[in-house]
Amino acid sequence: MRRACAAALLLLLTAAPARAWRLWGEPSDKKIRPVQALHDANKAAEVVAALTPQFMQTLRGTDLRQAYVLLGEDLFRLGRIDQALGVYQLGVQLFPKNVDLLTRQAGLLHAGSLDEQAKVLYRKALDLEPKHFGARLGLAEIDKALGFPDRAAAHYEVALETMEERPDVWRDYAEVLLAQRQFKTAELALARTLALKTNDPDALVLLAFVLRARGDHAGAIARLDGALAHGAGVGARRAKALWLLEAGRLPEAEAEAAQILAEVPGDAAALWVRARTRLAAGQGVKACDDLTLAAGEPDNARFSARAARALCAGIR
Repeated sequence: MRRACAAALLLLLTAAPARAWRLWGEPSDKKIRPVQALHDANKAAEVVAALTPQFMQTLRGTDLRQAYVLLGEDLFRLGRIDQALGVYQLGVQLFPKNVDLLTRQAGLLHAGSLDEQAKVLYRKALDLEPKHFGARLGLAEIDKALGFPDRAAAHYEVALETMEERPDVWRDYAEVLLAQRQFKTAELALARTLALKTNDPDALVLLAFVLRARGDHAGAIARLDGALAHGAGVGARRAKALWLLEAGRLPEAEAEAAQILAEVPGDAAALWVRARTRLAAGQGVKACDDLTLAAGEPDNARFSARAARALCAGIR
């Protein structure tokens, strides 16, 4: 999940207009413009081929800064991550006040779990441009991963001042609000998400958790159904099975567990749910068989595996 978020942030940065002359320095002498056109046309290999050391030595000022941005971005697009990082590092050394280079280097460091180094660069970018969305989102992701949802929320709030039409940012903001048990505000943020992207499955899953926390269990399950209807993953179905079990709706819980096991054979949570329903039906042997399978899950730290071992021991 962490890598997926970091990759999404990098894609967001590369999707933004990467034009170093937007804020800094002397006007472009236009040598970089043909390469920029190749970049805008998603011709990454041609950009990399065009930006040779010899050509870059002919560039000056804003054009040279932009060359480092484009070269790094297109090396990233080609999957040449280490080379892209090297380009950004050199660019930052030459142009330490360029927020495009600072945030892109930070994004690659964050994706590589080098968050302490990434934070330094993101903060430098904010010193130069306090509302830079890439730096704000990068720091929000890092703070969220470190368990500081309040700090992450503060960064999302600033980012949303300039990105209020981005449903994914509203959704991520809602997630950290949920972690702080700010349920009403989280629900409002998710309403904004769904207004911008109707039936977003991730937002519907989060909304289900918000409603459940506020005591609306029927509404929570209904939102999970909506999420599943629009492509939510097995995690949403797992939550639904567990919540149905908790609500005493055993036949429905067992049916959900069966669907999970058809997709993910040996899923410990689904086995746990099915075992509980079988135990309630007086099928102790079958229940113990399910619990034995769940308890043997490779990751013994999983709660579902530990709970299965404990319940199975009680049956025996």
